[in-house]
Amino acid sequence: MHIEIRNIHKSFGKVHANNGISMTLQSGEILGVLGENGAGKTTLMKIIAGLLSSDSGEILIEDQVVKFASADEALAAGIGMLSQDPLDFPVMTIFDNLYLGQKTGFFIKRKEFQKKIIETQTSLGFDFKLTDFVGDLSMGERQQLEILRLMLYGSDLIILDEPTTGISLQQKMQLFDLLKRLSKLGKSIIFVTHKLADVNELCQRTIVLKQGLLVGDVALPCESIALIEMMFGKRIDFQKINDVSKDIPNFCVQNLIIKDPRFISNPVDLIIQQGEILGLAGMEGSGQKTFLRTLAGLEKPLGGKIKFGDGRLVGTRNFEFTNAGVFFMPAARMEEGLVQGMNLVEHFILAQESPQFFINDKEAMQVAQRRIKDFAIKGTPYSNAEELSGGNQQRLLLAMLKENARLLLLENPTRGLDIESTNWMWSKLHERCQKGASIIFASADIDELLRFSNRVLIFFGGRISHPYLISELTSEKLGSLIGGEGWSQ
Repeated sequence: MHIEIRNIHKSFGKVHANNGISMTLQSGEILGVLGENGAGKTTLMKIIAGLLSSDSGEILIEDQVVKFASADEALAAGIGMLSQDPLDFPVMTIFDNLYLGQKTGFFIKRKEFQKKIIETQTSLGFDFKLTDFVGDLSMGERQQLEILRLMLYGSDLIILDEPTTGISLQQKMQLFDLLKRLSKLGKSIIFVTHKLADVNELCQRTIVLKQGLLVGDVALPCESIALIEMMFGKRIDFQKINDVSKDIPNFCVQNLIIKDPRFISNPVDLIIQQGEILGLAGMEGSGQKTFLRTLAGLEKPLGGKIKFGDGRLVGTRNFEFTNAGVFFMPAARMEEGLVQGMNLVEHFILAQESPQFFINDKEAMQVAQRRIKDFAIKGTPYSNAEELSGGNQQRLLLAMLKENARLLLLENPTRGLDIESTNWMWSKLHERCQKGASIIFASADIDELLRFSNRVLIFFGGRISHPYLISELTSEKLGSLIGGEGWSQ
């Protein structure tokens, strides 16, 4: 599919998200799209995929001008998009999720469609059990499910928005192999990311956006420094924060056994010090999410105790954990962390404790304006959460965490963030550690785990390791342990 974009403009109030962007994409090409948070990448992709309409400009397919009133119309024309947050229904089965797009009449042609699904997923190398519920799938598996859906409905252009954020290295390799095979079959791919190594590994070419403008169109591979300077207008290096942990226990778990939908873990004994950062490493779906949710009181353990430094046993309900200073930041931003249809002022009202029965509108606005400024959120107090870019949604989640937190539980905290925003995020988290809070975070990024953790727990096949000191680990050793190598029997 040959695509041409001509002079696309899109504004949201005073924000000119796309400012005269023009680009082309050839059949079988894998095109990268780079840019800092808020550069306009997702807005442009949503316009191409029919999820947004442009203020002006044209989209041409095979030299013919097209206009899409909806994502359905774009999909019918062969354009499908995999969003940062999967657009599926977790409470429904895989079959029902895939069938929702059918327009073949009132009665479900189950056997015919099942056959089509099986044929398509076999060609892609997937092996979904169609009666499983989508909510039981990992983030990587939900991405695969979305790609399967797009292929079922005949997509010739597949747009992927930050697809490698929050998935394991093995899943990323599988995704890249699949995209390369689809490219050889003539499918066109647009790959939106912040990860420079990924575009150099996968794409033949990348465009670079900055503040709504297209500032570069570069053949790959290309030096990362040159790409960073195009994205930010300056050189930026990943920071490494100092160890501020103290030899003062903050909380501990004793003989904790978690129950994941896939397995029951071994007992875990762990003491976390004030100011300590503990990383959780493992392939997607290895238990890190359940571990965090158990420590947050959102999942009930099969056994064991969770205690704070004063010896007080935390209860079994989430609000008791919250009252004790435990706060959880999920990876599924719009599913668990934020509320669609609510603006930033309303989110900050919900996040704050207030002795007042009635809401003080003036005070709420002042809080929102101060948090928006302090956390550099690109939005207004009246912006709805879903209108923000993925990176700015992440900033909003961080801004909502209470100042009196004793333990922060973070699931992929830098998901969808560029280099500069990642540095900024961890500087904010480091401030919490300096005040005595502890952090436990899960990440699929080995470099992030090695850069910011004091110790690391590794999850594999239902097992949870002892905590490794960061001085004991290299990227090679950590990668091997994540893959199941080097475990003592």
